[in-house]
Amino acid sequence: MDGELITLLRYELGDVIDWEELCPGVYSLGIRLNPDSEYSCSEFYLVLDDAPISREARALGRPLQGTSALLYPIDPPDEGAWTAIMYELCKNQFAHGIPAVESWTLTDAAMEGMELCPAYFGTFPVPPRTPWGWTLRHKALDNGVYWMETDQYVEVLAVCHPIWTSEFSDGVIRIGKKLAYGSSADDEELNYLFFNRKTSCTAVFELLKVRPEWLTTGLIRKVELMNAIWQNAPAYAAAYNTGEQAGLHDGLGILLQMLGEDSDPQGVIEHMISLNPSAGTDFIGFWK
Repeated sequence: MDGELITLLRYELGDVIDWEELCPGVYSLGIRLNPDSEYSCSEFYLVLDDAPISREARALGRPLQGTSALLYPIDPPDEGAWTAIMYELCKNQFAHGIPAVESWTLTDAAMEGMELCPAYFGTFPVPPRTPWGWTLRHKALDNGVYWMETDQYVEVLAVCHPIWTSEFSDGVIRIGKKLAYGSSADDEELNYLFFNRKTSCTAVFELLKVRPEWLTTGLIRKVELMNAIWQNAPAYAAAYNTGEQAGLHDGLGILLQMLGEDSDPQGVIEHMISLNPSAGTDFIGFWK
């Protein structure tokens, strides 16, 4: 990388403390950010004019002032355009028989990209088949989370691999069902976890932790969901409430305690799974 480019990067981002050319015209950068930087991450991809990167991926980059080069912040909380660059790097390496960048495969990059950058990759595909037959119709609750009806007249919740591995507790994972694919890591990455209507209540409850809008839009009815958990998974409800009372779900309180602060994790009674006999268990707010 030439000195002029490094100077421009220093002006816009901060000191370049590490860089590597991943392929002609594509660099990975480690930056010591300026105190007033608009960015929240210190790692970037930099794409120059002569890089083997498509127009679609270039359209997602941020221009580096004074140049035609493009910046792609890696792992900020609000965007995933960097996954398009990783994917195209993997394609380039594969086409030339070169070992993959950072041991990523095309599938790794695509799975990450479908979650973080659907504008480039598209959303996670709707699984055409479930443990209860073929999918006949579906509703997307979120990217990679689908409510479906099958040809065996079973309603099914399907959750893609990147979501269920990061958001579900071990107990919920154990009650989910998978389809039998191959034994490779790529096959596992493509695998969905499936729940029928009865077993889906705890999965939906855990998905709500980062999707509270499902309640405000009426997509999910909270009172009926909690009733369904007590009806279909009473051991889960009892264990969850015990943990809530003990403050085990107070992430901030636990973090402060770990940092040595004088703070005791607290439970919140409103967060407990309650039972309301006057309401039913039909927690799905659509298809009626």
